[in-house]
Amino acid sequence: MELTQYRSVFFLGIGGIGMSALARWCHLQGMHVRGYDRTETPLTQQLAGLGIQVSYSEDIPSDIKEVDLIVRTPAVPSDHPILMYAHAHTIPVLKRAELLGWISQSLKCLSVAGTHGKTSVTAMLTHIMKAAGNDPLAFVGGILKQYDSNVFAGNSVWMIAEADEYDRSFLKLQSYAAIVTAIDPDHLDIYGNIEAFHQGFIDFGKQVSTEGYFIVHESLRDYALRVQHPNTIFYGTTALAEARISEVRSKGTESWFDFEFGAVKLQNLVLKVPGMHNILNAAAAITMALKSGVSPAVLPAIVSDFQGVRRRMDIRFVSDAVTYIDDYAHHPEEILAVLTSVRSIFPNHHLRVAFQPHLYSRTRDFQQGFAQSLELADEVLLLDIYPARELPIPGISMRSIADHMYTVQPVFTDLHTLAADLLNALPKPSVVMTLGAGNIDTTVHSIVKRLEVAA
Repeated sequence: MELTQYRSVFFLGIGGIGMSALARWCHLQGMHVRGYDRTETPLTQQLAGLGIQVSYSEDIPSDIKEVDLIVRTPAVPSDHPILMYAHAHTIPVLKRAELLGWISQSLKCLSVAGTHGKTSVTAMLTHIMKAAGNDPLAFVGGILKQYDSNVFAGNSVWMIAEADEYDRSFLKLQSYAAIVTAIDPDHLDIYGNIEAFHQGFIDFGKQVSTEGYFIVHESLRDYALRVQHPNTIFYGTTALAEARISEVRSKGTESWFDFEFGAVKLQNLVLKVPGMHNILNAAAAITMALKSGVSPAVLPAIVSDFQGVRRRMDIRFVSDAVTYIDDYAHHPEEILAVLTSVRSIFPNHHLRVAFQPHLYSRTRDFQQGFAQSLELADEVLLLDIYPARELPIPGISMRSIADHMYTVQPVFTDLHTLAADLLNALPKPSVVMTLGAGNIDTTVHSIVKRLEVAA
């Protein structure tokens, strides 16, 4: 395929973070871009602000015959009217991952995979490469705060892409080099079982060019042995890691650490996004940047300048009485990591957490794990499941998690009352958090407003 073939592109599910990035990129290429999504969100509003027409109706657009290509998210059902029209009228249809893979074919693609941390690592790597003058094309699964964007046009040989394991999307990428952060089971509705899930990651690793490099967390040695990439590099905290962090110190939400990789020794690096998991994310991004030619001399200033990603340990309000943090965590291991970090940063604060489970299948598969992770909080508010692409599963609801909680008795709430429930009769000092990958983020503004008024 050649890009010049397609001058008018319709995105089916344009409001997703990955889809919106591709829509922005196509718009920057001068293509006529429009799309559909179920509901209006800040992301679709931003697209509309760029002149991209977004429809919220499933009705077939009157100008659909002018469309050269339809790009769909795999979450869109096969019987969607627009998709059925496209098939009936032989309009080419690509999945999001297929378009991303097509773009990656002509560039040196640095892919970031893993069930946790891939958005943060992709964002850090993008920031480093961009600030170092490498001018990458980048697609990030979150909005970088200091750039207010999730896509960067770039004009070099480098491409940075978040490699999503859902629907085996990452197998479409042509990866010159790759990072793998974690392979804790997820998306078992797609893979069927843990063995098939792990095989998906093995297949991804085997597709990484042998001319490039394969950067893997030190806990994944058995996985790396099964991939057998000739240029494997481990990162972590032990002597087994070639790229190693040490001397970690933290004060509040800032951390300091040393980093060593071969002849490169960087001391007292400053990271302003909190948590040990983010220090490890930074180690992965720094390693990839060094292997991609970034000078060690520029890294301290660039790393300390990174401001983070929205909805990743995103501190939205701070006062003496209460700190409010919003996070995308939607897997038990992610919740465990973020709550552990918060407990470390705010050891004397009361911790009240609101969590919205994402997907019936994930709740079914990990209900006990969710319960155990959430019990790190002092109080838990549970919302019902955000279904996304799924139909309900009988017997699975927020109560499936509550039934496994013993040391903390959760309170059930919903989006309409969440802000009031979350902030009601808070002890001082407290940390309040909203967690989840669904639409719980639509409450963030009202929570911040209530806190500002109370202050």
